[in-house]
Amino acid sequence: MKNISLVALASALALAAVPAMAEKVGNVGAVNVSAHGTPPGASKRPLAVGLGVEKRERIETTADGSAQIVFNDSSTMTVGRNSSVVIDDFVYNGAAGSQGVTVAKGVMRFVGGGVSHGSGATLKTPTASIGLRGGSVLVRIGGECEALVVHQNGVAEITGAAGDSQTLNRPGFGVCARSSGVSEPFRVPPEMIASLNAQMASQIGQSGGAKAKPRNSDANLALGDDRPASVEPPPGLDSLGPVWAGNALVQSRANVENQPAPPPPVVEEPYGDYPYNPR
Repeated sequence: MKNISLVALASALALAAVPAMAEKVGNVGAVNVSAHGTPPGASKRPLAVGLGVEKRERIETTADGSAQIVFNDSSTMTVGRNSSVVIDDFVYNGAAGSQGVTVAKGVMRFVGGGVSHGSGATLKTPTASIGLRGGSVLVRIGGECEALVVHQNGVAEITGAAGDSQTLNRPGFGVCARSSGVSEPFRVPPEMIASLNAQMASQIGQSGGAKAKPRNSDANLALGDDRPASVEPPPGLDSLGPVWAGNALVQSRANVENQPAPPPPVVEEPYGDYPYNPR
């Protein structure tokens, strides 16, 4: 009996020593050095195109790094330079699920996929929570806004720590989510949007991890020339250009297949100016 107990104990200890199976939630679609990922309970590792990413993994980039993650629901997350993002949650069964991401610092673009178009995705910043239904948003941590959220498509509801909230549904408009509260929406200057996109774009000599740097004709061919009917009006949609062209060969059509149609034009209202100066 004593020997049986010892065998059982040894078996239990052996099972406890085996790490839990990694919960893969997507793959690296594009990466520029230097970018790393730290899965839960594991060491930091360099990211490479095609590498699987896990739930609760931290994605970090340096001054010359950027990365794009393609989730299993075909949503995409582009992490800019000098940024840190954690994949908090991802569950998807083909019809519904949940998705959560925390942006700790830097710049990130999120383009919704299956989860976002269903139950919605949640993006967290140090000062606010962003509930996203479809579409895409740009998020920057730091600066005079503390957290700047720029709407591109779909509907985004930004809720501050005190419970105050604002809804964004107009491309090119954003809010400042400060520790003191969430501002009213304002039109974000095009040069600011361009600056945010530049922080996520490949630099000279970088190709997103592709073995051969893609040409525009190659990207268009890979995308099947599927793109929005117009990326000019209304304001803000011009910033979607990098979504369609940048690293298109390794995105597996994810952005094209999930990007909703641009919203219809709406009547202009007297919004304030960046970084929110009420009129």
